[in-house]
This record gives sequence, C-alpha cells and structure tokens, in this order.
Amino acid sequence: MALLILSTGGTFEKVYCPSQGRLWFNGSRLEHWASQCCLPEATRLETIMLVDSLEMTTQQRQDIAEHVFKAPEDRVVVIHGTDTMTDTARVVCTRQRSSQTVVFTGAMIPASQPDTDALFNLGMAVAASQILEPGQYVCMSGAVFDAHHVRKDIALGRFAGALLANAKRPKDHSE
Repeated sequence: MALLILSTGGTFEKVYCPSQGRLWFNGSRLEHWASQCCLPEATRLETIMLVDSLEMTTQQRQDIAEHVFKAPEDRVVVIHGTDTMTDTARVVCTRQRSSQTVVFTGAMIPASQPDTDALFNLGMAVAASQILEPGQYVCMSGAVFDAHHVRKDIALGRFAGALLANAKRPKDHSE
C-alpha cells in the first residue's frame, strides 16, 4: 500500500536555537524519522515547506491541497502545525480525490526535543492512514478525529472533538 508523507513544518520540524533562545527551522529531518520509525517500504517522503502554521498563507494552503491532489498515492499523511491544521484540512478537502485517505498530524513539542509527542503522532498517523476509509482525519495524542469536527484545545494542550467511528474493522474469522 503506497503512502506519501508530506511535511509542511510546524512545531514538529522545529529545533531549539540556544543563541537566539527560540525555536526555528533548520532543514527537514523527515528522512531521519522515516528511518528511525521503520516506515513501510512503499513510503514516499516530501518536504514541501517549512513554515509555522500561524504564518501559513492562503496560497501555501492551496499548494498543500495541490500536492495532495496530484499525489499518485491514495494514502497521505500531512505533518502540519497544530494551530491551523484544521484550516488547511478544509482547503485540502476541496481538492483531494475521493479515493484518498488524508491524515493530518503534528506535535505539541518538536521532534528534536526530549519528551516530544512528534514520533508517536507520526507513527499513529501512518497506521491510521492504512486502515481508515477515504476521507480526512486528524491524528493527535493517541486519538483519531474527523478533521471537520475537531479543534485544538489550547488550555488542555490537546485536540478535542468527534472521535473517529468509521475505521475499517477486521473480519471476524472465529466462525
């Protein structure tokens, strides 16, 4: 099953710059994480931008949607900043093919930092992309949500919304 992982940056891709006392982008580490996580062989990786989602433009959201639409893969994971992930999902849904399963994920703590949730979220998003019906989803903090019925709860530091109920179920072979 072919899979595409698109990175757009977000907190997931940031690193800490001690001399400036802030988080910033210093190139993508997507290939490193793919190797570290032992992703399926039929996985294509593409970093299309490195941007904080709060600074993402309408044109950049449209570019993401175009990448998803043109992808030969029907399974797509999008690494995205958590603050405006659902905004981009709304744009992508206007362009994605009906056969595509698109799963958005991100991180509250950069992958480069201790105690990060980034690789857990990526692994879960990859797994979810392989079992979900075509549509759009957000995979964060051990939960899968319908991308159109979820929001980031800043006070709790997690996502909240309608938990997913339409994953493919394995056939019962106990008969």
